[in-house]
Amino acid sequence: MTTSIASAFSSSRTRKRDGTAWNKVVRPIEEWLALIESSSGTLSVESTRILDASMKHSKTLRDLLILSMLGNEECRNSERIRTVLENPDAPSSAQIITNNLDEAFAHATDLEMRRRCNRGLAILEYAIEHAGPLQGTALLAIITYLKWWMGDRSAFIWAQACLKRDSHCTMAAIILTALEEDMFPAQCED
Repeated sequence: MTTSIASAFSSSRTRKRDGTAWNKVVRPIEEWLALIESSSGTLSVESTRILDASMKHSKTLRDLLILSMLGNEECRNSERIRTVLENPDAPSSAQIITNNLDEAFAHATDLEMRRRCNRGLAILEYAIEHAGPLQGTALLAIITYLKWWMGDRSAFIWAQACLKRDSHCTMAAIILTALEEDMFPAQCED
């Protein structure tokens, strides 16, 4: 199952987008979006596997999951996610990602955004506990980024765990370096 998902994402980069990759992730993404807006629940094992395998081949998907917690309502719309995922290099996709990251840093004290982040972190941490030893690198990278973004020094431990599973995870390496230099987002500075 995981191999077919990886193949769908890999081949979608080199051929005309036909929606195959989206068809593999639509249910897990919709499950994720519902969960981060709810007050309880966990991501199914199958959805966790699909998202993790898909994010190995699509950093855009990883970034979109982060933005689903940090971004505006548009970032929690599955059709908008589909548009960006299927056309990651389009100027409009880059603009959506850039604008929402800028807004996330500008409004980092927003209570609703922080609630979604905490909810997402709880879902991801539970998923990691139930992932196999070779799974979950992308999930760990998201946890690392969110913990750092929120000013939580435990991001250091999460980054190390991520790099232990995949020493080439750029996001975890960047956050680890930032933490070693005591660099946090501006809103976290005393």
